[in-house]
Amino acid sequence: MSHSSDDTLGTAASLEEQHAVEQFLYREARLLDERRYLDWLGLLTDDCTYRVPIRENVLAVRGKPPVTIDDELSELAYFDDDKLTLAAKVLRLGTGTSWGENPPSRTRRIVSNVEIAPGENPGEHLVHSNLVLHRSRRVDQVSQFTGQRRDVLRRTDKGLLLARRLVVLDMSICDSSHMGNFF
Repeated sequence: MSHSSDDTLGTAASLEEQHAVEQFLYREARLLDERRYLDWLGLLTDDCTYRVPIRENVLAVRGKPPVTIDDELSELAYFDDDKLTLAAKVLRLGTGTSWGENPPSRTRRIVSNVEIAPGENPGEHLVHSNLVLHRSRRVDQVSQFTGQRRDVLRRTDKGLLLARRLVVLDMSICDSSHMGNFF
């Protein structure tokens, strides 16, 4: 996946394609906020990967190149899923035995700063966006997460689908029990 400092983002897409990508992201956010997880799964390619790495604090060292965001991303992750594991999570949510989501979270996703560029393969877009995820559950469980998403959207006969997502959270320590269901 390209680095976050890719200066070609936002320069190669037509207004029509920019609009289509933004509408896809907004619809995806709405489906998740409405807890329509099965519908959300339909927005993923069969080979989709979804990763939320742990972010490490890396000290700058005099005389060495500046620390990049990618330098801060750990091999360890809060989520490192494919469509099969995401489908298993969605199915578990529907059983009533997902105690971490009983009662269900109330979420609101705000997606902004959408930039797109051509992907590595024909019919793919590299999409960067910012996300604010507000989650509340019970009286004492309110959390907010901010970060950047680096997506690959693929044009298929079903329209745009999510092929890959990397979520780069702004915080380096998160209580994963308060993360809710998907970024």
